[in-house]
Amino acid sequence: MEKTFEFRGTGGGLFVKYLVGILLTMITFGIYAPWFVVSLLKYVLEHTRMRGTDKGMLKLDFKGTGGRLFVINLVGGLLTLVTFGIYGAWFVAKLLHYIAENTEARAEDGTTYALRFNGTGGTIFVTYLVGMLLTMITFGIYGAWFCCKLTKVIFSNTEILQGGQPHATIDFVATGGSLFVTFLVGYLLTLVTLGIYACWFQVKLYKFFSEGTRVTSGGETLAGDFTGTGGQFFVLNLVGILLTIITLGIYGAWYMTKVLRFRTENTRFAPAR
Repeated sequence: MEKTFEFRGTGGGLFVKYLVGILLTMITFGIYAPWFVVSLLKYVLEHTRMRGTDKGMLKLDFKGTGGRLFVINLVGGLLTLVTFGIYGAWFVAKLLHYIAENTEARAEDGTTYALRFNGTGGTIFVTYLVGMLLTMITFGIYGAWFCCKLTKVIFSNTEILQGGQPHATIDFVATGGSLFVTFLVGYLLTLVTLGIYACWFQVKLYKFFSEGTRVTSGGETLAGDFTGTGGQFFVLNLVGILLTIITLGIYGAWYMTKVLRFRTENTRFAPAR
């Protein structure tokens, strides 16, 4: 059965989150930023629904706290600075653990689903080190393969739990060669069209990463897909940017809501062919 998503957030709701978050972050000289990020994550997830599961509709939520994220950022930032960037991979792993363990979905019958990240800073460090070196040696060409390998490391080390028990695994199967072609063509067409093709390029990337994602549970593998079009995204961005400029930034929250809805409601998973 096909799994689809729905986003029920509103521009007004997001506007309030942004207004309060930005003001408090400014007043506290940046200290409130982790709480601001958590409030945005919570707002987006608690207004997202997943349909088509064997348990019916799932309601998403984020259980993390700003205090915990503040500590992770403070310690991670300091250790990354002290180690001249080396601890950065472990810092990223800590953030992925934090996001995964606090992301939850609940079915109408009370069944809960959660994420668990099993990756380590060491694995991310090796992937990042090799990827960066090869990208530098090849003058950026290897970047597409690096991106796919890093995505695979993160996805393959993330699993879905049902009631606290392993339920499904995640993987990323797209290749660097395909991403390289997608990026090269998209970049060139964006240059030739003076930026107009950028929306189609972005949708191509959404589709690439969606189609490369696999979720396997109980012997069934689901493949991702993205059904939005570049034309739809172009109109959405054109209107959104113009209205944001005209309203001196106020419409930005409604614009962001429309972008979130476009991305969410055009992402789906169906049995892999």
